[in-house]
Amino acid sequence: MVLNYFHTVTAPNKKIYSATLIETLLVLSVFTKEIGSRRVFGVDFDIIAYPFAILIFLLHIKRIALSESFPWKIYLYLILSSLFSILYLQLSYGGFLKQIFPIIIIFSVNFFIIGAYDWRKIFRLYVKFAFLSAVFGIFQVILSLSTGIKLLQGQIGRLDSIAYEPSHYSTILVPALVFTFFHFRHYRNYFLIMLLALILTYNLTGYMAFLLVISFAYLNPLYIIVSIPLLYYLIFHVLVNFNENFNIRITDTQKVFQGNVDVLTRQVRANGTTVSFYSNLMVAEDNLKQGNIIGSGLGGHEQMYYRYFKHSSFRYSWFYGLNAISGHSLTIRIFSEFGLLGLVAFITSLIRRVILLDNGIYRSISLACLGHFICKSFKLGGYIDYGTPFFLAMLFMNFRHYRQQTEKAKQKNAPKNTALPVPVHPAP
Repeated sequence: MVLNYFHTVTAPNKKIYSATLIETLLVLSVFTKEIGSRRVFGVDFDIIAYPFAILIFLLHIKRIALSESFPWKIYLYLILSSLFSILYLQLSYGGFLKQIFPIIIIFSVNFFIIGAYDWRKIFRLYVKFAFLSAVFGIFQVILSLSTGIKLLQGQIGRLDSIAYEPSHYSTILVPALVFTFFHFRHYRNYFLIMLLALILTYNLTGYMAFLLVISFAYLNPLYIIVSIPLLYYLIFHVLVNFNENFNIRITDTQKVFQGNVDVLTRQVRANGTTVSFYSNLMVAEDNLKQGNIIGSGLGGHEQMYYRYFKHSSFRYSWFYGLNAISGHSLTIRIFSEFGLLGLVAFITSLIRRVILLDNGIYRSISLACLGHFICKSFKLGGYIDYGTPFFLAMLFMNFRHYRQQTEKAKQKNAPKNTALPVPVHPAP
């Protein structure tokens, strides 16, 4: 009975849907990056999600490759642009090979499963798992504040649930929070619990992503008028005084955008997030300044990072090399590894699949997925972690189903030809 609870979801029409083991493990893989990661041959290996993806890929490789959901155009672009960049910039192939095989395996499995099963039920199961993780996170906060005991928690008083950091957890939680916001009547308790969990993260990334998605959803000036002052108040009057770490992070970020780059020197006390963001962005911008509009290729950011700072005093900074592999955020990494052309293609691909004309589940799923990518635009640059393959596949499959649905509706509502047939008389 208890086990059934973890793989069943109740739809708004009160029907209970029982997910298969494959669907359940796919959803579980969104949450296992940090609780399942182990160092294997010098690489972080998720012992829960990765073996599952590899096994499904090997067992169904032919079906996956021949399925309509197989994203071969994405893979073709990644491979061709990366190989050209590697040759042009004289980079090693190691970074490319370490990235391309996991990407093909994990993304293909996500596209295949979400395309083969009911994507709406899979997403509702993810929402349920997100709710349970929020409950666990709140319990952790209460336990740490009352007894000082930390289970999986990194910082006493800040909620990070099953993640290393609150910002990491926000990336997993925000899509579910957005979805339940649009289905509040059915998910009222889920929404309130997850909203409390997000608040307790004290994480600016999660706050901004949630407010931005809601504002974007309605394209209503009123929401923007409310959101901007609210964000300003949270950043510069609440979080800036929350603790010393937040104060340094916010004030240093202000200095960076005002043109003060002293945060990159070892003599200046700085926040790691700010230094990581700016130093990795400098590498990406330099690619563009050199006239390279297609970037350094998949896995090339790390090599370009150390090449760029080779003769810089920043090499002596405590933060030198921080997030050099991941590029700090997904947006910066795509900008660096695939250039301006790749960044425009990425943003365009996301935006054109966000559905605003529908008031039902198509719209809410697309906006929920968008929330994940907004989070990863601020922080976290991994291609295959924290549910990125899941949310990208969900966004694409949701749009495909929406387009099929609208085409059927157009055909159904198309006016029928009611003209009377013209009799054909034989020639005299």
